[in-house]
Amino acid sequence: MTNTLRAAARSLRRAIPAGAVATAAALPLMLPTSAQASPSDAQVYVWATGVNVRECAGTSASCPPIGHAQIGKRWVTAYCQRQSTEVVDGPYRNNWWVQVNAGGPIGWISAVYVRGGDNDQPVPGLSTDSDCR
Repeated sequence: MTNTLRAAARSLRRAIPAGAVATAAALPLMLPTSAQASPSDAQVYVWATGVNVRECAGTSASCPPIGHAQIGKRWVTAYCQRQSTEVVDGPYRNNWWVQVNAGGPIGWISAVYVRGGDNDQPVPGLSTDSDCR
């Protein structure tokens, strides 16, 4: 190795902290892989604020909101959808419920709060009942 190459290598080692090298090596282990995603998973946009995430699909007493789990105005992962209690919000109404994960517990939100689709119609491109987790 020439003196110029040795000097360049020493300079590079000083410029890159050891922790950065270790972090860069571990990064692929921390990123989600395609094996973790299901072909039926989709990203949907929740257009309202303060949307309750529920334990099951519906508004009955047996489907209460999950603790302080509320989402709004963001993209979330959606797994599937099923029909249940109709929810009405202004001119919008829908009897479909979407199973979502917004970075907290997996739960259900009314499709009335998901962008796209029509009143009392399923969310386009999202699988139904049989694929629910």
